[in-house]
Amino acid sequence: MIRRLRVEILLAVLVSVGVGSRARAEITLVKSEGGWEFYTEGRVGAFVEVLHGDGFPDGLDRNTGMMLHSVGDGGINIPGDSVNLPNNAVGNGPIDGSRVRSGFLGNILAFGLRRKLTEQTTVRGYVSLWAAAETLGERKYLLNQTDFREGYVEVAGPAGTLLVGRALTLYSRGATEIDFLYAHRYGVGNPAGFTSQGPSGGQIGYGVLANGFSAGVAYATPSLYGLKLTAGYYDPSTFVGLYWGRTKYGRPEAELTFDQPLGDFGKIHLFLNGAWQKVYAVAADRSATVYGGGAGGRLELGWFHLGVAGHYGQGLGLNYAFDNNETIFEQAHTQQMRKFDGLYVQTQFVLGHFDLAAGWGETRVHEVPGDVIPDPATGTPAISVLKDQVGINASVVYHFSADLHFDIDYFRADAEWWLGDRQVVNTVNSGLTLTW
Repeated sequence: MIRRLRVEILLAVLVSVGVGSRARAEITLVKSEGGWEFYTEGRVGAFVEVLHGDGFPDGLDRNTGMMLHSVGDGGINIPGDSVNLPNNAVGNGPIDGSRVRSGFLGNILAFGLRRKLTEQTTVRGYVSLWAAAETLGERKYLLNQTDFREGYVEVAGPAGTLLVGRALTLYSRGATEIDFLYAHRYGVGNPAGFTSQGPSGGQIGYGVLANGFSAGVAYATPSLYGLKLTAGYYDPSTFVGLYWGRTKYGRPEAELTFDQPLGDFGKIHLFLNGAWQKVYAVAADRSATVYGGGAGGRLELGWFHLGVAGHYGQGLGLNYAFDNNETIFEQAHTQQMRKFDGLYVQTQFVLGHFDLAAGWGETRVHEVPGDVIPDPATGTPAISVLKDQVGINASVVYHFSADLHFDIDYFRADAEWWLGDRQVVNTVNSGLTLTW
């Protein structure tokens, strides 16, 4: 199921609070005589979200009320209306709901401190605080906790850039940037976290594997004819509470990018990235490898923007790289890692004060031999594993100014499981965002 996509999943879309042609420059608060500059940037906003669609599949036979199988992770698991079935069984009915909540990004307050060490070398410290507009589980009396999402030191000069601390990781960064820049920067997208606490999901889980934040050390080379290589070593990700729940060493990631202006008319950005990590069984002398690769690019030609991205790997998860859910591996028999792949296409049309966008994405989960082993009691597999998730987005954004943005967007989420279960949910969102 799409459970609460922990804040770091959804906020991985933030390339930086001020990325893009419509961004408001950060605000300088203090300049010292010693050359230090203290500045801030951020955003606040909220959206009305309305859902209508199928309830989460319950694996019941609608004619007899008998349980055919359980249904694994995927889809949108929001409590719906109960439906009375034959033989006194009760199943999941349709979803109808609404909340006022954060969008693809939450409320963010960031501070930076920088100065020049030499004429060509700059040191910068950066910290950002994140919070959602809504409270947990629709309970307004609960405290709304602030999350210190980023905190790092960066040294940039002629020899490249060194970053140490907690920041965005490299694997699947390019796909996440496309979603942020061209689709849901000022919107909502899919309703992940609807019953808990946001932000929401954008296109994540539907062709986009978000990168996320992690503690690490990363080095980026200087640009050479538009080519730049960034390599990082990160704190390992653990599959908490699952069979492969142990790690030993960190996770290397890398991304190769190419940037080329197209005269005064546009630009092109290409990327190729990957990651690798070893995981170990908690109570057995076994190990497995989680790995992934991704590629794609962005093309900007005047008012037309196009982004395409794809990913493939083993044990990656649905929503963000090294996700902690049931789809990662087959748990009933062999604990074999499953393969994942995804494709995402996003368009944007920048027309004066308006941005019009539309996109499509699909994430697929591949079966392993253990998935088809029948349950002796029923003669069919005991668990219906997610097969794919297809998401379609469309949005209109109106920019009142460089810092005030109105959005209305639509998302259609279509999930299908290997034993035939299916769920379709439609979401409409609208709200305002203030950026600086």
